[in-house]
Amino acid sequence: MNLNCWIGSGRLTRDAELGQSRKGTSMSKFRIASNGRRDDETLFMNVLCFGKMAESLNEFLVKGLLVEIQGKLKVDDFEDAEGNQRTSICVMADEIVLGPTATPKGET
Repeated sequence: MNLNCWIGSGRLTRDAELGQSRKGTSMSKFRIASNGRRDDETLFMNVLCFGKMAESLNEFLVKGLLVEIQGKLKVDDFEDAEGNQRTSICVMADEIVLGPTATPKGET
C-alpha cells in the first residue's frame, strides 16, 4: 500500500489569498512557517485548500495564526522565467484546524 500523507503545524506568514482554480473551484492559498523540535530550522510550506473549506476558512487565515494541517504533498517541476528547472512542493489540505486566536479578517 502507498500513502501520501503530511501532518504538520505552523503559523501563516501572510494572509491567505482566495481565488479560483483553472476549473473554477474556490481555492485559498497560503504559506506557513514551522519550526523544528529545537527551533534551529524553519520549514516554509505552501498550502492549498479548495471548495467550501476555502470559502469558509479564508477570512480566518491571517498572518501569524497557528494552524494544524493534514493533507497530501504535491510536487510540481517547472521552468522559471530564466529557463532554470525548479521544483515546487505544497500541501493539498484535507483538514485544517485553526489556532485559539482565530478571528475574521478586519476584526480585532
